[in-house]
Amino acid sequence: PFMVLAGPNGAGKSNITDALSFLGTVIQRGATRAIRDSGGFHQIHCYKSRKEKRTTISFEITLQLAGKHFAYTLNITEINRSPKLYEQLEINGTKIIDRKIDSDAKVVLGESSQMQPFPDYPAEMTLLMLLSHLEFYKFLTNIQVFRIDPISAKEPDSTATDTTALDTHGHNVATMLSVLGRDKKFKNQVMDWIELIVPGMESVSTERQRLDGSTVITFKEEGTKTRFPAHLISDGTIYSLCIITAILSRYNEHGLTIIEEPERGIHPKAIGELVQLMRDNASVSHPIFVTTHSESVVRNSEADELWLVNKKGGKTYLKSAASSELDLQQLSLDKAWLMNLFDAGLPW
Repeated sequence: PFMVLAGPNGAGKSNITDALSFLGTVIQRGATRAIRDSGGFHQIHCYKSRKEKRTTISFEITLQLAGKHFAYTLNITEINRSPKLYEQLEINGTKIIDRKIDSDAKVVLGESSQMQPFPDYPAEMTLLMLLSHLEFYKFLTNIQVFRIDPISAKEPDSTATDTTALDTHGHNVATMLSVLGRDKKFKNQVMDWIELIVPGMESVSTERQRLDGSTVITFKEEGTKTRFPAHLISDGTIYSLCIITAILSRYNEHGLTIIEEPERGIHPKAIGELVQLMRDNASVSHPIFVTTHSESVVRNSEADELWLVNKKGGKTYLKSAASSELDLQQLSLDKAWLMNLFDAGLPW
């Protein structure tokens, strides 16, 4: 459930997370929308590939969820023009979706055990959209990548700010805390974790400004009577608060939460607490992935959680630390990684 992707800059860690996010958008909104949202063909195709390979994207996913085994394959062709889909889905070994390019799309719907043809179904839309009741659909369409921007997160939120989910960059964290803070359990969890990660922090609250109706975050530290506005708090503190909010607000949902570089601006000792937060709130139905090049994150990981990311010949490869024959009881993960004993590329 908890997975750490560790590797140097340029190894392809963000490409992996962006590809997963792209897949979710394809399933929910169609290939054309996903390509547009990603900046167009020239922003997503592989420059080292030629001809048909550079205009095709392929995914293959197997997943155990809610007591069922899902096996899904999706190929998107002609991403430079008018995308077309090849799609297959099996649930517990039974074929539910059977779709080949330039042939009728077929899917099992409702209580029927028979494939129903959809001859005029849009070529760039997934048939999985017709099965939105499945936990598998909910999982794949709830893949969220967080790249927190602490500077923007400190700014007041306007009255028009989204209150349904934390923004990718954490821009609406003040509003989210205001809404979610009505739940006493959530509020107490936030404070428990922020006190662990930022010792001396006594309370975090939100306030509605009278003049413009905006929402701001205020902090109170031990030994002070006055509350501080967010812009006087360190980037690491607001960064930690955004990650805590992202994790705790999503833990009971089907889906995948991805945190890019959770270590930024945070003391190495506090990173251990942050890793534990993510580990404690990760589950099979809601995994948490992080990308990092921090030895502190690696040191606080378990061998079966750690995957080393390396690029060879323009291709990104992942290697499990648990597959190594090293005696990791005698050697810490971060030291083994820094010494390249995993034979998975240098960490910088």
